[in-house]
Amino acid sequence: MYVVSSQIIRALVHFLIAQGIAPAKLTAVLTTRARYLDESNYRFPVQDYEQLMSYAEQSLQCDHIGLKFGQSLKTQSWGLLGHIALVSESLAKVLLHAQKLNTLVRNIGTITLRSEGSLSYLTWQPNVDIQHHMVDELFSSWLSFAKHCCYNTAELALEKVQLRRLEPSSTSLRAYKAVFNCPIEFSANHNCLCFKSSLLTSPLHNADKDLEYLLAAQASTLVSEHDEINQLKAFITAHFPHVPTVDQAAYHLGFKKRSFQRYLHSQNCSYSQLVDELRKYHAKLMLQQKISVLEITSRLGFCEQSAFQRAFKRWYGCTPKKFLTYKPCQRQN
Repeated sequence: MYVVSSQIIRALVHFLIAQGIAPAKLTAVLTTRARYLDESNYRFPVQDYEQLMSYAEQSLQCDHIGLKFGQSLKTQSWGLLGHIALVSESLAKVLLHAQKLNTLVRNIGTITLRSEGSLSYLTWQPNVDIQHHMVDELFSSWLSFAKHCCYNTAELALEKVQLRRLEPSSTSLRAYKAVFNCPIEFSANHNCLCFKSSLLTSPLHNADKDLEYLLAAQASTLVSEHDEINQLKAFITAHFPHVPTVDQAAYHLGFKKRSFQRYLHSQNCSYSQLVDELRKYHAKLMLQQKISVLEITSRLGFCEQSAFQRAFKRWYGCTPKKFLTYKPCQRQN
């Protein structure tokens, strides 16, 4: 289950209200989960983020709403990771913490940083097909953080930005250019910020090594707790085509059954949803590897091919054959 922290969703809701969207409209998008907005430990399904952004894009006629949200986002909205970022000694340390602790904010993508000579490349790659809004939010908020927290902001500039999304309308294109102020490549193979490597050593205004160490240690414990979901996914996958029972899964993680179910509820998912999500992911992966539908049906534990076909259409809105031929339900990032 891919999730986003309540701090991000809450910040997004407040931002959209400030943009003129009625609170009741946003509550309707979140349905019953709106009551969890003020619970700091709650994690919303990424679909809630996507639906809020889609509604905002349509209501405000703004294709670059993610950029605007990212610029408005306070570092504290990153939760514990944000507090660590504020007391880190340099941009390099901030990005190191982000790579390790980003799952505290959202677990849908992977951050990588590589340096090649005088240039460095910061990449964010989502694990599933999503809209472009989250990438826009991340990149614009990272840039905003650097500009507000570095000493040598005069030297802070990007060399190039690469985005997987298609090139937007002229109005939105101007917004992208205003935010990044550098060449932008759309329809790229990945989402990437390119900048001078020397910026990584930029000191931050509020560096506090002792506090940074204490907060990072606390965050590592929380990440370890969240890794239980990843352990559970690996356990289920390892047993396909047989699906372990709830009791077996609980025992594997060291839970009693009721405690296990409460834990899954706190992660905003159920055991059956988790199994369904894993089947969806592996079905797509195997299909792209040219494995036959019959073989996929068997490997994922479906009783018959027609059951798999129905599930696939529910997941992706089309048959496996059409998915491979046209990919009509995959969106640009």
